[in-house]
Amino acid sequence: MRNLVILLSVLFLFSLTSCSDVNDNSFLTNPAMEKTSSEVTPAPVYPYPYLNSFSKVEKLTYVSSEGGNAIEFSLPEGSAKFAHLYVVVDFIQGTGLPIAPKMFFIDQIFETTFKVEGIRVDQVQNLSVYGFEVNGTSEDIYPFFNNSAMNEVAVKGWKLDKSDIQVECSGIWPSSLKYVYAEINTKTGSSLVFLQKPYATTFVIPQYGKYGVQGIKLFGYQTVMEGE
Repeated sequence: MRNLVILLSVLFLFSLTSCSDVNDNSFLTNPAMEKTSSEVTPAPVYPYPYLNSFSKVEKLTYVSSEGGNAIEFSLPEGSAKFAHLYVVVDFIQGTGLPIAPKMFFIDQIFETTFKVEGIRVDQVQNLSVYGFEVNGTSEDIYPFFNNSAMNEVAVKGWKLDKSDIQVECSGIWPSSLKYVYAEINTKTGSSLVFLQKPYATTFVIPQYGKYGVQGIKLFGYQTVMEGE
């Protein structure tokens, strides 16, 4: 009888130890599984495909609007239908601090005319306009508010590597930077290209190096405009 009691006691202790192990294992694995699933970062969503190129709009005319603090543009007859436009502005430099270029997003186009607020004709050295043409899906793309301004992203240096353009910017990207565009000037004209957001400030623009690149400007869209 005494041996039976001892045997039952041993079996009872063994059962408790086994349950404890099961509980401990469950405690260690479940939080890890939950943490892994909660830390999955969704892929960023971009308004255009990588290296999307916008159509250069030629033969535009523009004048100062009434009040002076805006420029009114007229598209040439027979030009393509655009869902929205990007206007790159190089400013006249005076004797003070240099004025960096800006790029404006415009989606309020009234037949063949549109307006860019916040600049005057007498400030402008050069203007370039690029359009996103209307197609089956473009009418649903409104990435920014009308007249949103984008600052220039300073380029530290660039060089050609066969058909690629190797670009270097200083420092690291600010957390507020969401998208980057490149205006690439070549021997035959200029192009505006969407780069999404390069992973680092040293990156490559493929294919465009074969067009005789003469200069590059970068523009960035930020959730909070810095440097203003």
